[in-house]
Amino acid sequence: MRAWLIALVAACGGESAPAADASVAIEVDGEIASVCEPGMALVETGTVRVCIDRHEGALEEQEPDGTWQDASPYLTVGTRTVRAVPAAGQVPQGYISGKQAQAACALAGKRLCTSAEWLAACRGADDHAFPYGASYVAGACNDAYAGHPVVDYFGTSTGIWDPAHMNDPGINQQPGTVSRGGERTACTTAAGVFDLHGNLHEWVADAAGTFRGGFYADARRNGAGCAYATTAHDFAYHDYSTGFRCCADVR
Repeated sequence: MRAWLIALVAACGGESAPAADASVAIEVDGEIASVCEPGMALVETGTVRVCIDRHEGALEEQEPDGTWQDASPYLTVGTRTVRAVPAAGQVPQGYISGKQAQAACALAGKRLCTSAEWLAACRGADDHAFPYGASYVAGACNDAYAGHPVVDYFGTSTGIWDPAHMNDPGINQQPGTVSRGGERTACTTAAGVFDLHGNLHEWVADAAGTFRGGFYADARRNGAGCAYATTAHDFAYHDYSTGFRCCADVR
C-alpha cells in the first residue's frame, strides 16, 4: 500500500505558500482522498491532528428564499441564520459571540477549535512562540494599531463602553483596523494558516468563554504571540474585536 501526504502549494509574493483554497490530500493505492476541505490546513503536532481554516471566518447569511449571500463583516449577527466561510481575501467577521461562531461553524459542517487545537496550529511542530517563528517580528501581523479604535471613532472616551457603542459597525471600517484574510503574507504558519496573531480575536470551544490571538489594537496584554488568551467575557459576548475560525476533524 502506498500512502503519503501531498501538500498543495502556490507561489505568493515570490515565496512558496499554500493556496487559499488548497486542500491536503492523501494517496492510497493510487486514489486521492481529501484529508481536509479546500481552504483548510492539516495540523499535526503531538496528540493533535486536525483541519483548521487557513483564514479567519467570514459569514454568509441565508435569504428568505433559502439562498446564501455574503454577509457584512461589520454587522452583529442578531437573529440572522449565518454560516462560516474562510475569509480568504475578505474582511473577516468581527462583532460575533462565541455561541454565534459555534453555530456558524456547525452550519458549515465544521466546529470551533479547542484551545489545544488552536495552540497547535499557532505554534506548529516546532512549538514557536509566534505563528511565523520563535521571535516577534514587527509588522508581520496586524497587531500595532496606534490609539484605541473605539475612542478614535467616537472622538471621546466618555459614555462609549457599552454594547451599543462597542458594536458600532463603523469602528472596524476605520483605516488601519481589520486586514483582509491573507493580506499580511508574513503572518502565517509553516502550514499556511494566516492571522493567528492579531487582526481579530478568535473564539475557541470553551463554554465559559475564551478567545485567543489578540487583535489589531492589542496582541500583548493577555500574553505574547500564540499564548494570548482573554477569559474575561462569557460565550455570549461580542464586540468589534471578536472574530473566529473553524476547525474540522480529519477525514
